[in-house]
Amino acid sequence: MEFKHIEYFIETANHKSISKAAEALFISQQALSRCIKNLEAELNCKLFERTVKGSVLTNDGKLIYNRFLPITEQYRNTEEEVLTALSSRSQTLTFACVPSIFRFLDTELLFEFEDMYPNITVDRMELSGFDVDNYIKEDSKHFGIIAIPENRHGLRFKFLPIKTLPLMLCVHKDDPLTQKDTVSFGELKDKNFLLFEKRSHYHNVIADHGKQHGFVPKGNFISSDVNQIYNLVNKGKGIFISPPDEGAKMLFKNMRMIPFNDSTLTYCIAFIFKDYDRLSPMAKKFMAYIKDNTV
Repeated sequence: MEFKHIEYFIETANHKSISKAAEALFISQQALSRCIKNLEAELNCKLFERTVKGSVLTNDGKLIYNRFLPITEQYRNTEEEVLTALSSRSQTLTFACVPSIFRFLDTELLFEFEDMYPNITVDRMELSGFDVDNYIKEDSKHFGIIAIPENRHGLRFKFLPIKTLPLMLCVHKDDPLTQKDTVSFGELKDKNFLLFEKRSHYHNVIADHGKQHGFVPKGNFISSDVNQIYNLVNKGKGIFISPPDEGAKMLFKNMRMIPFNDSTLTYCIAFIFKDYDRLSPMAKKFMAYIKDNTV
C-alpha cells in the first residue's frame, strides 16, 4: 500500500467527487479511479458508493478514513516543517516561461515570494513555447509557465491553469472591422498577419483556426518583440491576435482591440510539468502562491 494512494483516497473522500479530487491532485480521473479500485482490491472492501450527492464513503470507507486522516495530517504538517527548514538554506528555484508571459501576470509576485522565503532566489528562464516543452521533457523536476488554448493543455504534459484570457484582434483604427462589436476568424482571410515568435504554440493556434475557416493565414513578419508587433499594427502594417493588453492600448493610440465571437480563442496561462509528485516541495509552494494570488 503506497502512502500516495492513501492521500488520494482521503482527497476523494473530502471532495466527494472523483473529478474534483483528480483536479486537486493534478492527475487524470482515470488514474484516480484505478487507484481507488486497486486500494479496494488490496483492502478487500468497497470504499465509496456513488449517489446523487457524489461519491460517499461506505461504512468500511469511513473506518479507513478515520484511521488514516490523522496520519495524513501529521505527514502534511511534517512536510511543512521540513519545507520551512529547507527554505532557510540558500537555494535557487528555476522555472522556464515563454517571452512576455508576465505582461499578463503580476511580476511583483516573484519578488513577494522571495520576500516570504529570503533564502530562495527565483530564476526565470525565457524560452520559446517549444523549448519550454523540451525543458519539461528533460527532467520530471522541471516546470514552466506557458500560454496555449486550454484544449491543447494536457496533450503532452500535466498542467495547472493560472489564468485564462480571451484572444482579441488588434487592428489599426481605420480598419473597417473596428465598426463591429465582435469579429469572426473567417473575416481575416485577406488580412496580413503579424506573427509572434516562430517557435511558439501561437503559430499552431493561428494555423488551426485558419484551417477551420478554409484559408492559410498570410504573414510575412515574425518577431518575439510584442511591442514591435503592436507598433506595426499601430502604423497599419497588419493585424495581430493578442490577449487584452491595457498597457498596449494606452501606448499605441491608433490601435484597436476587438473581441472574437469564438469562445475557443483563448490564452490560457498555466504551469506545466511531467509529474506533480516529483516536483520539489518549494516548487509546489511557488506554484500554489502564484495561482492563489493571481486575479
